[in-house]
Amino acid sequence: MSDEEKKTFQEKVEEAKESSRIKREERILKMEEKKSNAKIKVEEKKLARKQEMTERKLEAHINLAEIQVEDALEDADVSIAVLEADVEYVIENELAPVDLVLFKASNILEEILLRTQLRIQVAKNELIANLQQDLGDVLEVAMLEENIAELKEKSDHLIGTLEGKIATEKDEFNEKYGDES
Repeated sequence: MSDEEKKTFQEKVEEAKESSRIKREERILKMEEKKSNAKIKVEEKKLARKQEMTERKLEAHINLAEIQVEDALEDADVSIAVLEADVEYVIENELAPVDLVLFKASNILEEILLRTQLRIQVAKNELIANLQQDLGDVLEVAMLEENIAELKEKSDHLIGTLEGKIATEKDEFNEKYGDES
């Protein structure tokens, strides 16, 4: 083999090595991209589940508070109806002086109002306490969203960098060995 044949043989060997290295880096890039996408999808699924669960919890707490308020109002209506019937009975049967019966009824109505307001306030306080407990979950969901965004940004950056590196390598390869590939 002459020196020139050895040189072209060496160039072909180098070209094959470079081509092989670039193809390997491209495979690595594709695997890294798939790996990053898989991580992102897993995190997005976790986030979606947490968001759904948090929304269901919040909705359940609000529904519970609404039910408690409605129950308090219904109980007040029942108490008022019973009081009304009692007042009518006592007045019709003249079991007590009318002024005394009306005065007592007025005080009982105020008691019903206060009891109902107390039950409504208790329902509000329970709702607030439940929402405070779930606030940690809401903050965790927000942090997960932020982490996913950072992971996407980081993986996009790394993939872009790797793609740039591979493109540069290809350009250098083409400059060095010509456009034979």
